Amino acid sequence: MNRLLESNEKTTDMLEELLGNSLSIKVLCQKYKIDKETNDITLYRESIMIDPQKNIIVSQNFVLLFPKYIPRSVYYNMIWKRKGIGHYLNQFNIKTSRLITSYGLKKDAEMTNHFQKSVRIMFPSRNFPIPFKKYDIYFDDFTVPGFSIIEYFNPEIFIRRNKFSK
Repeated sequence: MNRLLESNEKTTDMLEELLGNSLSIKVLCQKYKIDKETNDITLYRESIMIDPQKNIIVSQNFVLLFPKYIPRSVYYNMIWKRKGIGHYLNQFNIKTSRLITSYGLKKDAEMTNHFQKSVRIMFPSRNFPIPFKKYDIYFDDFTVPGFSIIEYFNPEIFIRRNKFSK
């Protein structure tokens, strides 16, 4: 779990390695916000990552996309909801860097999105603290992040993993 939370490696890759399966994404909602002063568009997206073989929600993601700082092909793929961010970046070998801004464990009541609004997680916490990671993704041509992501991980994936390891 520490490696997942503290590493700048691609989160999707690490989760697929941990679970031994390819993961799929389901977009729960997607909204646009236009800043009237600058005409900048921001996309807000909530999604879940699922392990279809084990029928378990692996993580829930809250993402801000800043189109101005994302290659056009990546942005259009995200708005068309075709693939998860990690899968798309891997498929086209798109160079990125990540900066972790915070990580750790939170109780249900402490979980928020980018706007500091409480969120409801789609997987049961069973009163376990929820591992989370907040990070930004930068694309090679930009000094401003294209994505800001808050990802809450289902603690069950670590519990199941430990059971199988013994």
